[in-house]
Amino acid sequence: MSEIKSHPIVLFLHGALGTSLDFNALKDILEEKGLQTLSFDFSGHGKSGVWPEEFRIDLFARDLDAFLNKHHLKNVAVFGHSMGGYVALYHKLNFENSPLSTIMTYGTKFNWSENAVQKEIPMLNPEHLAEKFPNHAQLLKEKHGERWKALMRSTAHMMQNLEKLDGLNRDDFMDFDIPVMLMLGDQDRMVSCEETNLTASWIPHASVKTIAHSKHELERANIKEISEVILQELT
Repeated sequence: MSEIKSHPIVLFLHGALGTSLDFNALKDILEEKGLQTLSFDFSGHGKSGVWPEEFRIDLFARDLDAFLNKHHLKNVAVFGHSMGGYVALYHKLNFENSPLSTIMTYGTKFNWSENAVQKEIPMLNPEHLAEKFPNHAQLLKEKHGERWKALMRSTAHMMQNLEKLDGLNRDDFMDFDIPVMLMLGDQDRMVSCEETNLTASWIPHASVKTIAHSKHELERANIKEISEVILQELT
């Protein structure tokens, strides 16, 4: 095994409605194998004290850029869950001298057409969630505090405008010059194999990996297999 110094730092980016704490189990496995890991909360999420005027992929990419610059990070491998993966891809394409050297995503959605978005919007209604799925609503409250309802509404607004404001297209993806791995749970009901494979076909150095026994939510994913894929990619 090569020296730890030669390995990139692994930076974890959480998904919409998530926090950096979502990666604790995965980080523990990778750190035991000698990798250095980092994570932070996007604006409006978790313990972040910043509440933005509007949720946008561009905003979260600026959060990422600020974190990279603050810590003077170079040679960074990103593992992004869902929205976090999209933010990493957006950053690499839109920020000059982005230090991201590898991007790995899990459950990242690329089809943000009006029809696709409309299927997700009902689940981002906090009143509906509290009535139908009270345990999930309580979990969001524990993660984000009293602003969890505002977080859901802001996320819904972002999704409805994502394709128009910050959407990535085929021409964008063709400019990638770093390895990209798109992971997808075999039981993911939000992200399709079709959109994942189509996007991968547009990226010069992309691969797709299906994770067995895994749903979209990271806490319901096969963390052991994901960690093995990351280690194989980086060591």
